[in-house]
Amino acid sequence: MTDDAPKPDLTLPVAAFFDVDKTLVNGASLLFLARAARSLGIVSWRDILRFGLKAASFRRKGESLSVLDEVRDRGMRLLAGQHAERLHALAEQVVSTMQPRIWPETRALLLAHLDAGHEVYLISATPDFLAQELASTLGATAGIGSGLEIQDGIFTGRFTSGTMHGPEKARAAQAIMAERGLDPADCYAYSDSSNDLPLLSAVGTAVAVNPDHGLARHARESGWRILQLDPASIRAERKRVKAASQSG
Repeated sequence: MTDDAPKPDLTLPVAAFFDVDKTLVNGASLLFLARAARSLGIVSWRDILRFGLKAASFRRKGESLSVLDEVRDRGMRLLAGQHAERLHALAEQVVSTMQPRIWPETRALLLAHLDAGHEVYLISATPDFLAQELASTLGATAGIGSGLEIQDGIFTGRFTSGTMHGPEKARAAQAIMAERGLDPADCYAYSDSSNDLPLLSAVGTAVAVNPDHGLARHARESGWRILQLDPASIRAERKRVKAASQSG
């Protein structure tokens, strides 16, 4: 091989799958969505209060599929009748407010995967338009969320399938790995919740991020890495973002 010959691509084909709520973002994305919708006059203060109470329960007790479905379904009914373009504009505003609440540590992990040439997927129960916008903002390969039903450019208030949660996340990740020709043993997954055990178990390297009790126990028994994050890092990140905004 001469010096002028093209060098072979030695990058190992790898994917990393990141949960969003409480793994990448310190908080519930649906609550961020509700607040942004209120600022646009889509929902009322009463709706915000209901979202807030459910999100507080979500943060305090960990993910519950019944609570998640209730919050998600009510929120989506409130967004019924909105044009798809307005939903994407709403997503931009939501992601802007989420930025200071992104854990610096997991953001750094995401960027490290990208720098290594890995594909990075956000995979969340949040609506697909929000998962896609967050992924785009972070430079990730794609965002996979619960699919919205759009007819004639209008959101119907219904989803095209079940919540992207639990086994659904694992199935979505397995489909991507099969389609992309990726070896699951070489891939990564990050989550805080025992509900994501199917996803975490579908890859070779699973990382428990601020895990709930069930996931922490399983991670210890399985020898998985546990990443405990300090809320002080979020406070520092929010100050950094605020200072950068003011200087800009």
